[in-house]
Order: sequence, then structure tokens, then C-alpha cells
Amino acid sequence: MTGEATGNPARMTHPRFGPRLRRAALAAGAIGITTALALTAWGVYLLQPRGEDPVRADAVVMLAGADDGRHAYARDLVEAGYADTLLVSNPGGDSERRARRLCTGADRPDGAEVVCFAPEPRTTWGEAHAVAAIARARSWERILVVTNRPHTLRAGRWMRAATGMEVRMTPIERIDWPMLPVHLVWEIAGFAKGRVNGHW
Repeated sequence: MTGEATGNPARMTHPRFGPRLRRAALAAGAIGITTALALTAWGVYLLQPRGEDPVRADAVVMLAGADDGRHAYARDLVEAGYADTLLVSNPGGDSERRARRLCTGADRPDGAEVVCFAPEPRTTWGEAHAVAAIARARSWERILVVTNRPHTLRAGRWMRAATGMEVRMTPIERIDWPMLPVHLVWEIAGFAKGRVNGHW
């Protein structure tokens, strides 16, 4: 009878993946936790500015975006007497129903001028330059800007850089929590693109 092989054949023919898998799992967990903490901190940073109290201005500027309450809020600010002009960013034209209603009459604020424009490019920076051109032509000194809270920091920075005048950010208070992760990623991309393009 020949001598029997010693040891476990399975252990002799297969590499030991256990420690490697554990290290990979720990690394993935650490990366996941770090990413989650970074996104949380970024979210807190974006939501920190609750906006500035509205004061009398030359115009209320409503930036393009979702039907999240900004249209009604911008109109309410004008009707409350904070400005005689409502400036509406409407890059989608007739396809944007709520903005169209502000522009064409159904939701226009009583006793106020409504000016609608399509920014080029269709970005916050494009909106800022369009507003700057209108403001220069009309010798405006102060505007109130309406958008959502996650967009407040970037929009305020772009508007101040492009117009050189007093810009008071008056965002809607409502936050669309299910969309917040999308807003976080969108704002990261917006700030990164702004840095590449020299906007800040």
C-alpha cells in the first residue's frame, strides 16, 4: 500500500482568500462610510443658508427650475411690494407651464411688470449674465433672487460675480427631501464646472 498524502487536498490546491476578502470588505466599508459622511457634511453646508430677509429691491428674479413653489413665492414677493418687476428665467419657453403662466398673464402679479428671458447657455451662469445685462440696461442696484435652498450658495455666488450689484438670496423654504441626493450631486458638478470655467 502506497503512502497516503498528508494534509487537506482542498487547502493545498486553493489559495486562501479569507484574509484578502476581509481586507477588501473593510476597505470598501471605510470608503462607504467616508463617502456618506462627506455627502452629509456637503448637504448640511448647502442647506445652511436659509436665505436673507427680503427688502425693497429693483426686481425679483426667479431662476428656472422645478415646480417646487418658487413661482408662487416670486409672485408673492412682488405682490407684497418688494419690487415692481418680476424677472423670470424661462429657458423652456411654452414647454414650462408654470413659468409660461407667469409670463403670459394667468399668474402674473397684479400691478407689476413681468420680464421673461431665455438664458444662453441654459445654466445658472447663463442666467447670471442675462440678469446682469438687463440690470445694466435698467440701472438696477439690488435684486432678490428666488431658487431652492440647495442652489442658494452657488446661485448667489454666480449672480454677485456676474452683476456686481447687491444680490439678496431669498430661496423657498420647502425642501424636496427625496430629490436632495440629486441636488447634492448636481451642485458638486456645478461648482466643479464653475471652477474649470473660472466663474469663481
